[in-house]
Amino acid sequence: MAKYLLLILLILLVFVITKKNTYNDLEKETIISNVGDPYLMADSITPLTITLTGDMPNENGGLSYLKLYTDKQNQQLVHDYHKDSYNIILPPDTKIILGGGTTMMIAALYYALQKKENRIITVNTNNNIYYLVHKKLTLPAKNVEWTENKDADLAVVSSPNNPLGLIIDPKDLQQKYKLYDVVYDKYLFTGKHTSVNKNLYEEFKKNKNIFIASSFSKLGIAGSRFGFLLTRDNDIAKYCEEYVNIISVRYPTTGATVARIAYYKYFRNQNWQNYIYNTIKSRRELFMKHAQRYGIHIYNKTTYAPYLYTNKNASWWLSKFNVDARKGSDFNDTDDNSRLNLMLSQNHWDEFMRRFTK
Repeated sequence: MAKYLLLILLILLVFVITKKNTYNDLEKETIISNVGDPYLMADSITPLTITLTGDMPNENGGLSYLKLYTDKQNQQLVHDYHKDSYNIILPPDTKIILGGGTTMMIAALYYALQKKENRIITVNTNNNIYYLVHKKLTLPAKNVEWTENKDADLAVVSSPNNPLGLIIDPKDLQQKYKLYDVVYDKYLFTGKHTSVNKNLYEEFKKNKNIFIASSFSKLGIAGSRFGFLLTRDNDIAKYCEEYVNIISVRYPTTGATVARIAYYKYFRNQNWQNYIYNTIKSRRELFMKHAQRYGIHIYNKTTYAPYLYTNKNASWWLSKFNVDARKGSDFNDTDDNSRLNLMLSQNHWDEFMRRFTK
């Protein structure tokens, strides 16, 4: 009996030491908060019990038992997403181009517009602070130029996931073509079961020069990179498909399948959506409660983004709390400002708050 008791005590001692070392390691760790991948959601719904397989001849590779899924099922996913999430029925003539992520869809549209117009097209955004990726995507593109002039051919609007969380009505844009990147326009970020860009979808039904890009990678499987572009312009749809085929990176079967599983098994579950939204909301409130003591000003305090854009620079966050924030220069802004992601894994968030509130 004594021998068994000694063994139990030894196991408990090992557990306590291991736990203490794990905590001490986390205490010293640099917390990465400079990216927007939804680690919090990934913690909640993974691992999925699926088996990945290698590429198969004449296929994109992916999940063998779902290899017969075609574009038809993936197209239906996009329709179901809009109907379930927004109660929006997409117009019958809507064309859905599927690809490796929102970034690919934006690049595809740049390519399609210059093909359709058969000339150099100009691109800009109406925000002074914006994701530089939109500008960078014009650099390798043939016959596509970024301009600071507001009379460009195409306006690119990240809504509501621009750094300040601004919502811009298409009617307020003077450019002929309008592209909306709405990857964060989801209930678990906005707290609304309707789109915060409602006017956008109303205009989309009327205006064939409006395009909408989004992705299923923000459903909780960070990195699935399964994106789509909505258009009602047949020529644009044709050229976008041409672009996706040229670069030979169609949506991966694995990414599409994981997106479908995540959507139909989890994202339709309102309790899960509420849990994620309430977690992000409570984190925002806790952060703002303690921000004033450090002189932190929050620029997007009342908007719909799952991160906080502050007046403290990345070096300040690193030296003060050992937290890696994203520099303002990533958003065409001064590096006096920076952005912190709120979708940290729970253990990293707890450690951040321990440092921030002590």
